[in-house]
Amino acid sequence: MKKTVLALVTLLVTGSANAADFDEIKQRGILRVAVAALSPFVIKAEDGTLSGFEIDSTQALGEKLGLDIEYVEKPFCDLAESVLSGEADMIASGYSNMPERRRLLDFSLPYHDTEYFLIMSRAKAKQGKTLRGLNRKDTSIGFQHGGVSGMVANGEFPGSDLKGYSSFTEILEALASGEIDGAVLFDPYLDMAKNLGGVKHVIPHEFALTRTIEAFATDQDSDALHEALNEWVIEKDLSGYWDELEEKWFSDAYAIASAPPPYACPAAAQVQ
Repeated sequence: MKKTVLALVTLLVTGSANAADFDEIKQRGILRVAVAALSPFVIKAEDGTLSGFEIDSTQALGEKLGLDIEYVEKPFCDLAESVLSGEADMIASGYSNMPERRRLLDFSLPYHDTEYFLIMSRAKAKQGKTLRGLNRKDTSIGFQHGGVSGMVANGEFPGSDLKGYSSFTEILEALASGEIDGAVLFDPYLDMAKNLGGVKHVIPHEFALTRTIEAFATDQDSDALHEALNEWVIEKDLSGYWDELEEKWFSDAYAIASAPPPYACPAAAQVQ
């Protein structure tokens, strides 16, 4: 078992007593939501302002529950820890429901899905006619610490030179500078990478490496909050709300990278 998972299991055992139940949250009047800069789910402007798919959704959730929303901003690699330690009540950050995470957290019903692809510099892509041909030590591939892209990169390209970053913004910068040959990304980052100045990037194989579903995540003891989230997800699904949010935020107008996260993931962090 990876070190990061072991650390989170320890938190689950020792820190879950700090998880607030729904009555405590209602008495507090504030729902603490852990978020990470991940466009277009959470877009952090240079002045620190947050916007995006999840900001709209959680503000609407707060209105429904009669609660104020307090955002607990973290790098993506620390989202789970923020809930397990009791610092936040839930995660809303384009957070995928994955088996590795279900060992530690509960997930609401899904409200979005995402496809991940490999994108490479055109020059490097020509060297590999298949994905296996790109799985070589002289090919550097970027991924996000703690995210699905890291799971995919480690699973599909274990023989390549894998490099982890704290955010997709940093990955784009590394692609633009030529620091890495390629990366595992999803839209809108794929379109952003294709249009980076100086280096031409392409998707060498037009099929998704994986497809995930996104949902809200809570502590495993937060049954009442979990139930309230499911009821709200269903209510909004029936009204077409999730389709409207996707149409609004997954558009060219918001194909922008967030400002870097407030602090970085440890360089040696393992993928959750």
